[in-house]
Amino acid sequence: MQNLNIVQVKIDELNAAPYNPRRWSKDAITQLTKSIEEFGLVDPILVNSAPTRKNIVIGGHFRLKIAKDLGHNEVPVVYIDLPDIEKEKELNIRLNKNLGDWDWDLLAEFDQKLLDGVGFSSEEIDTIFSID
Repeated sequence: MQNLNIVQVKIDELNAAPYNPRRWSKDAITQLTKSIEEFGLVDPILVNSAPTRKNIVIGGHFRLKIAKDLGHNEVPVVYIDLPDIEKEKELNIRLNKNLGDWDWDLLAEFDQKLLDGVGFSSEEIDTIFSID
């Protein structure tokens, strides 16, 4: 296992992967913008360091977009050496797909205003607080 180091990198040195299949709703953009404004960019961008794939973003396209929109000049980055583009694509998909599910019982212990404020839909709020 390799040690991961977080470094600050200028945004204009990074390149979004053209194959990244994720898209973001207006609500998701609003919620992530609020989060980054309040807490900063606390989750680094995963970037390829392989010479043939240098500075291609593998994970964190959404955070990178919001950081650009907010006028950040630099972002925290973790580099990983992954010269095989097919492996790079696989990791991108795995990072986007492996999101997990919610534990509705634990969410019911949170304040409803907090959950409303971080983007849970009214249907999700109904589900959370109707659990016995």
